[in-house]
Amino acid sequence: MISCNLGPFGIHVVQPYIAQAMQMKAASVMLQEIWIPRGSKFRVQRDFRRKYPEYECYIAAGSDIDLVADTDGDQAPSDGYNDGRAHITVVAFLHKRVFRPKVIVMNWHKPGEKMALEHMAYGHVLWLDAMTHDGERISINNIHQTTARRLDLQRRVDTHIQAEMKKSER
Repeated sequence: MISCNLGPFGIHVVQPYIAQAMQMKAASVMLQEIWIPRGSKFRVQRDFRRKYPEYECYIAAGSDIDLVADTDGDQAPSDGYNDGRAHITVVAFLHKRVFRPKVIVMNWHKPGEKMALEHMAYGHVLWLDAMTHDGERISINNIHQTTARRLDLQRRVDTHIQAEMKKSER
């Protein structure tokens, strides 16, 4: 398994790092904090599947972020962001030789539930329920911890995800 926080950078900037990780042929590759132009999630996912046909690709895209405001007033990156807006994402690649098709993308958070965790609801957590070719069920979580400086929130996110995982095992 490979896990790497590549951000905060746009998709075009991180492509060489993604290609380098994919050359290792790991069973799973988890990437965090990649910015993609808003409205391009399915195009990016299709491009990844074309570039890396031995993998299935899953993306959780968050709300729009204002790249100009988030870069302290600097120019918005010129790598496909034509209006200065983007989605922050987490991406998971699962190798087809290890995992069966039809992985289930699990919903770990419902709107209006635990408002303290709302900032993590979209684009920061990707929870997959996968089955290996050997018949083993595996729960895979790709988490971009935006709460790194807030241990209390980090614990709440972890506890909530663990509780949801236990519910799903029933």
